[in-house]
Amino acid sequence: MNAKEGAKRVEENNSPTDRFAVKARLNLNDLLRRRSEEKQVDKKANLIIVSSVTAIAAVVLLILSF
Repeated sequence: MNAKEGAKRVEENNSPTDRFAVKARLNLNDLLRRRSEEKQVDKKANLIIVSSVTAIAAVVLLILSF
């Protein structure tokens, strides 16, 4: 085993510890901003779902009435 192979093995052994390294602190404002963006997307999706269900119900009632 030469020095390069030994160095590669040492680097490979350190990679799992790098995964648990302390990272920068969480930015609460960033989290709140992302959550408000998610809420807006959810509202749009819910509006599309409710309007499509209403349209389908209207069509079914229209067909059953004739």
